[in-house]
Amino acid sequence: MSKEVAAGGAPAGGDDLDLGVIWRALVRRRMWIALPTLLAFVGAFLIVNLITPRYKAETSVLLVSGDTFYTRPEGGAGAASQFDEEAVQSEVQVIMSRDLARDVIGKLGLVGNPEFDPDARVLGLSQRVMQWIGLGGSGKARPPEERVLATYYQRLNVFPLPRSRVVAIEFSSADPDLAARAANTIAESYLDFQRAVKQSATQAASQWLAETIEPLRKQVAEAEAKVEDFRARHGLMSGSAGEVTLPAQQLAELSAQLSAARSVQAEAEAKARLIRDMIASGRVFDIPDVANNEFIRRLLEQRIALRAQLALEERTLLPAHPRIKQLNAQIADLENQLRQEAQRTVRSLENEASLAAARVESVQKAFDTQSAVAAKAKESEVELRALEREARTQREQLETYLTRYREAQAREVENASPADARIVSRAVVPGTPNFPKKVPIIAIVTLVAFSLAATLVIALELLSGRAFVPAAAPLAYLPPAQAVSEPPRVEPAPAAPPVADEPVVAAAEAQAPPQPRDEGSAAATAEAGAASGALAPLLARLGDRPAEGRGRRVLVTEAAAGAGAAPLARTLADDRVRTERTILLDLTAEGAARGAGRPGLAELASGSASFSDVIGRDAGTRLHHVSAGTNLAAALAAKPGALELPLLALDQTYEWVILVVDAAGLEALAAHVLPHVDHAVLVSEEAEQAEATRAAYGRLADAKARDIIVVVPQADGARAAA
Repeated sequence: MSKEVAAGGAPAGGDDLDLGVIWRALVRRRMWIALPTLLAFVGAFLIVNLITPRYKAETSVLLVSGDTFYTRPEGGAGAASQFDEEAVQSEVQVIMSRDLARDVIGKLGLVGNPEFDPDARVLGLSQRVMQWIGLGGSGKARPPEERVLATYYQRLNVFPLPRSRVVAIEFSSADPDLAARAANTIAESYLDFQRAVKQSATQAASQWLAETIEPLRKQVAEAEAKVEDFRARHGLMSGSAGEVTLPAQQLAELSAQLSAARSVQAEAEAKARLIRDMIASGRVFDIPDVANNEFIRRLLEQRIALRAQLALEERTLLPAHPRIKQLNAQIADLENQLRQEAQRTVRSLENEASLAAARVESVQKAFDTQSAVAAKAKESEVELRALEREARTQREQLETYLTRYREAQAREVENASPADARIVSRAVVPGTPNFPKKVPIIAIVTLVAFSLAATLVIALELLSGRAFVPAAAPLAYLPPAQAVSEPPRVEPAPAAPPVADEPVVAAAEAQAPPQPRDEGSAAATAEAGAASGALAPLLARLGDRPAEGRGRRVLVTEAAAGAGAAPLARTLADDRVRTERTILLDLTAEGAARGAGRPGLAELASGSASFSDVIGRDAGTRLHHVSAGTNLAAALAAKPGALELPLLALDQTYEWVILVVDAAGLEALAAHVLPHVDHAVLVSEEAEQAEATRAAYGRLADAKARDIIVVVPQADGARAAA
């Protein structure tokens, strides 16, 4: 029984995997598995015990700024901004630098250590011969530290811990004490290297600042001298406040004096106007300046006394009395004096107002003059401010350099520049070796050997096809060949039409197609041997593979319906597939009916399907096959020559490309198929189909068949090939 499957793959609908067969194969070939596994175990055991053990020690270094609040330079960056991810990676490269490695090699005395120095080791015979002929290299030509560096870097591993500023330093050696000392020495040398680098940078900065400060001092002095000279030449001397120039200060003072003079003038004029109005209204004594006058006060006292005396005398004397007239005259004289004194006060205030006006005028003139001077000074002040800015900038730069120079001088002393790292975990002498891990290595090697051996056994079983069992009710690709009811008779070959080549006669035994695989291996083996022997004459007639190295293309057809082209083609394919890659292209009407619903050669030639779509495989065998597809003759007629490319691709993959065409399809397909095949095998029942055989032979010849082989039955059950 056979089942149609995808080419080269697992059963499509398919064959079932028999786990029992696989298990029996593993048990049957248990020595194939046990022997490699045992050898791998013994080999791994010997290797891990012969390898010199290595011990690994680890030191952890934290990257953090060593400066404190008192030692950190002004404006120095903090630790968080100093060590980002890129900076940590840079420090790892510093620890692995060659300069640091040479220093560590010298401190540890690795030169001359046979573990690290190749020249200190005892050379074997092969190594000595290689050095003698110049292929082994001469280690003594290199510096001692250079000879050790290669092994040193193999034993050193430096890496940053994730999400931290901690760098781990690992060193491995056959000597556990050396491994611990090396890890600690590398960390200490790295700290010393950082201190030396920082001190060297500080010294270089101090020297540069010292060389820069002296010229800068001269530049500052020159800039300040230019400012003072310009100020003196343009009269822009600073005033008492020191912030403004003298013309500006004088202008401000004149402005204040002018305001004061105008206030005095206004006050005097107002007082004089008020007193004059009060005198005109007879209120002289309401004037404060008049009332406060000592002389006027005495006159007022005298007037009061005279008016009192007058009032006393008027009680006894008449107005015309000389005494009354005398008193009135004295009172009038006193009042006249009072008015004169008031007028004098008014004139005094008016004089003060005049003086104030004169002072205002004088100050105004001085103010106008100074304003002109100040306006001219403003133009010079612009250039003066530019010179002052330049001098101030250079002065600030000089002061900054002086501050940094003092800081650099303070940090030049030894140990004044701490390293930007510290050791947080020192290495200790390891007690157990890090390499080799004996138990894991032995277990892994043994397991891998066991897995590979078991996989090989399973793969061989799968490739042989014995691990698959056919599914129930399989669909046969080709019907089994009908057994010959009676022994065929040997007939002479039919007279062929005139063609260029005359046919050659050979013999081939008629053979039914192979029976299903489940009928027993002994019977199948016997039938396979019989088929190979019966097909030997036909195979000899077909000859060797074409010279260009491609596969054979063989067309099997029949002179009349029922002549047996399909059984012969299947027999030939089953025989060849046992030793060579073979594909069967069933172009018969019966094959097209069985393959209905799936693409075939017609779709492949037209380009609507790919090789993976059309190629199938029989379950339990390696025979691949392709059906005719839908209306193959029409597809080839619509696209002449379309069959050449698929056949070219197939015979690059398969040694045998066998095409089978029945008598009904021969006339339609002959012109399209025959030009592309190497051999045409014509199956004929000679006695009953002589005329049909001649007609079929003629069609093959007209279609330019290259090699026509006529196969006819023989009396002894064989077939004759002509």
